[in-house]
Amino acid sequence: MGTQKDSDKTKARLIDAAGQLFAEKGFKAVTVRDIAAEAGTQISALNYHFRSKEELYKEVVVAACVDDLISDAEQAELRKLKPAKALRIVIDEAVKELRTENSDSWQNKLLARESRDPSPAFEEASEVYFKPQTDFMAELLGGVVRKSADDMEVRLAVTSMWAMFDTFFEYKHLVETTSPGLSDYLAEKDRFNDWLFELVVHMAGKK
Repeated sequence: MGTQKDSDKTKARLIDAAGQLFAEKGFKAVTVRDIAAEAGTQISALNYHFRSKEELYKEVVVAACVDDLISDAEQAELRKLKPAKALRIVIDEAVKELRTENSDSWQNKLLARESRDPSPAFEEASEVYFKPQTDFMAELLGGVVRKSADDMEVRLAVTSMWAMFDTFFEYKHLVETTSPGLSDYLAEKDRFNDWLFELVVHMAGKK
């Protein structure tokens, strides 16, 4: 009889295998047989852990969303700092992770696919995971410019920050094609970090 640890490993394998397939082919083009084969397990194991392909897809989307979240414990520590310092730490850490992570990971590919054509699973995960992250960033930025986290200029600045991360890291090939050398220039002496911090503070601080 397998142990709980073995069961957890099988579940994790199924999520990883499904994530890769869903990211590459989309939900409709992938069968439970494909997923079980990719995970090296039986369809019965998939049914045991998830009951359906739809249920598995929800778990896969959540796994992709959770991958880059600022944890509750990290948020608590950041709230102890002055808002400007906390905001700069978040930007610095995000840039560090973006420069080292694999942009071709199934998590990134799946979220990119979902961003273009969102499923109900993604909309639900966004409400539970991404919106609280945006709320937290708006809280920090609002503290810097002395505005409410619900202020539209603050929300616009935070949303623009997410877009800048995507532009300069997820689509860095486009940046290099249109502006050769810009990525290297921004990587020197934390220029990108400085620029982004100043940009979002300026945007949020508008009257």
